[in-house]
Amino acid sequence: MKIFIPFVLLLFSTQVLAQQDQHKFDIRFGVGKSLLGSGDIITTTFENELNYRLNPYFATAFSLNYGKSSREEFDLAVFTQGNLNLYLSPFRNTRRNDFRIGAGFTYYKITDGINQGIYRDNRGNVVLQDFLVETRTSFGYNIILENTYTIKNRFLLGLKLFTQPYSNGDINSGLMLKIGYKL
Repeated sequence: MKIFIPFVLLLFSTQVLAQQDQHKFDIRFGVGKSLLGSGDIITTTFENELNYRLNPYFATAFSLNYGKSSREEFDLAVFTQGNLNLYLSPFRNTRRNDFRIGAGFTYYKITDGINQGIYRDNRGNVVLQDFLVETRTSFGYNIILENTYTIKNRFLLGLKLFTQPYSNGDINSGLMLKIGYKL
């Protein structure tokens, strides 16, 4: 009997552990559109994100983003960005559907190329007359709503809505489609 009770407890504990989702890390890739600056620049944004599930309600993530916009002739904006976020999953993050609310810090570097004046020569070719390039960096914070659905226990498909106000007055807000894989 002294051996039987610990043996039954050991079997029960391994069964409970086997039923839990053991995938604490996942990697996600996203693509979407955002409104940059004061909302007048539409960018295509790419994201690479590494998530770590802390417990059934909280997760943390680190992501790197790249965005580029081409406005009118010779105007453009290019940015790189790093984000560190904490997510709350009010309905648990251990089920197939994971709705989560996130907040965190962001840092970005943006290069704007602004056309100061163009003209057309006598053959109709566009000639650049004056081009201003401005680079700036800034810290900000993230506010995120994200919903992710697990397909076949490992593959993820999600939609992310975000806004990122920066200390220099810039803002980046957008929508992103994400795919991922549980490691």
